[in-house]
Amino acid sequence: MTDHIRTAAAPVVPPQFGVPIDSALARRERLANLYDYDFGQERIFLQLVPALLEEIPEDSELLEVGAATGLMTAPLLSRAKSLTALEPSPGMLRRLVASDVASDPKLGTMQGMAEDLAPDAMFDIAVVTFTPRRGIGLLHLLTTLASHVRDRVVMMLDEDGSMDWAYLARAASLRGFDVRMRIVTERADVADPRRAVILVAEAVLVDSVTPDDEIWEFESRSVDVPFPAPRGAATRLVRYFLTAGERALLIRTDDKGLERLYGNLRTAVHRLGRDEVTVRRTDEGIQIVRLPKAID
Repeated sequence: MTDHIRTAAAPVVPPQFGVPIDSALARRERLANLYDYDFGQERIFLQLVPALLEEIPEDSELLEVGAATGLMTAPLLSRAKSLTALEPSPGMLRRLVASDVASDPKLGTMQGMAEDLAPDAMFDIAVVTFTPRRGIGLLHLLTTLASHVRDRVVMMLDEDGSMDWAYLARAASLRGFDVRMRIVTERADVADPRRAVILVAEAVLVDSVTPDDEIWEFESRSVDVPFPAPRGAATRLVRYFLTAGERALLIRTDDKGLERLYGNLRTAVHRLGRDEVTVRRTDEGIQIVRLPKAID
C-alpha cells in the first residue's frame, strides 16, 4: 500500500514553492493590466505599515521580494539606503517602473524570483510581502534569502489560519534562525478587522542539520485509508484528530480516491473543527493540521 502511494502519478509540487503557483503568477500578470488596481491592496491596512517599518533599521540595503506595483516599496524606501524591488511579473514591474516611486534614485528593479538572484547578491534585509508560496515552500524561500542577507529576513504573511507561518517559525528555529512573530490587527472599530503576521528571522546557522522535507514531515504521523474509503471515514478521522494530541496527521490512500477523500475531509473539518484544524494537500497525501491559538 505504501509503495503504491509513493509511486502514484500525483501532481508533483516543486519544493521551492510548496504548492503549485502557476495560477497565482498568471493572476498577478492579469491584474497588472488593471491600472486602477494596486496588487495586494486588500491585505495592507494602516497599522501594518508602521509595524513592518519597525523591523527595518535606517539606511538599510533592502531587497523587496514580490514588489508588485510598489504598494510597499514607497514606505520601505523611507528607511532604505538602497532598495532592489524583485518582482516575477513583467506587467507588475512595468507598472512599478512607470509609477512615481520609480523616480527615487535609491530604487533598483529586477524581474524574477529569489532563486534568480546572483550568488553574490547581498543585502542587509530581505522583505517578503505576502508570497503565494506555502508550507515547505516558505522554508525554502527563507533559507534561499538567508544566503543573500547580512541581518534578517522579514516576512508579511496572511493570518488565515493555514498554520503555514507557525510551522515556518518552528522549522526555521530548528535551522538556527532567531525567529520572532507578531500578529498585527487592524484598529478595533473596524467591523471585520484584517490581520497579518510579521515574521522576523535573524542570525542564520551556516550548516543546516535537517533537510527541509524532513523538518516538515516529522510533525506528522500517518494513517493509510483503503480504497474505496469506508463510509464516514473522513468524519471519523477528523473526530479522532480533534481528541488526539498530535499537531498533524498525514492521511494516505490510493491515488484514485485521493480527491474524493480530500473533499470529504474538507467538509468534515468545516463542520466539526473549523476553528481548530485545517486540511491541505501534500505530495504524500492529505494533511490535517492543528491551528494555533491566537491571543489578542
